[in-house]
Amino acid sequence: MVNISKKKLEDSVFNKMNDRLVETIYNLNTKNSINYFLGELLTYSEKVVLAKRFSIIFMLYEKMSWYRIHKVLNVSIATIRKMAIKIDLEEYENILEIVKQKKNRKTFWTEMDIVLRMGMPPIVGKGRWKFLDELYGKYDIQEDLN
Repeated sequence: MVNISKKKLEDSVFNKMNDRLVETIYNLNTKNSINYFLGELLTYSEKVVLAKRFSIIFMLYEKMSWYRIHKVLNVSIATIRKMAIKIDLEEYENILEIVKQKKNRKTFWTEMDIVLRMGMPPIVGKGRWKFLDELYGKYDIQEDLN
């Protein structure tokens, strides 16, 4: 849970601060510089929250079951429900435009495969990684990993 001060920040001050942050990130030239910047700025918990939210959006867009998302990302069904409602209300319109691009989905699933299989036994129960194997066929990920 992210802690935030109970003292309300004026909208004009917040907008200036937010603009400065966005401008700073926009002016970073490389993935590494962005990674270092966010790595120093955000706590581990904040990074986990952002990464999980982004992953939930991807997975919901791919019509994955809430149960599978719950199991893979270790998030609550309530969290998934809240995000699904926001998607239905088009509150993630800009993020979904990025998600819809095949290249971005292919990259996401390639990276998700590596993260999920890292340190995990190859088979625990029937079909544990079946959904990832199906994605290989859908996005031709197998070729990219070789």
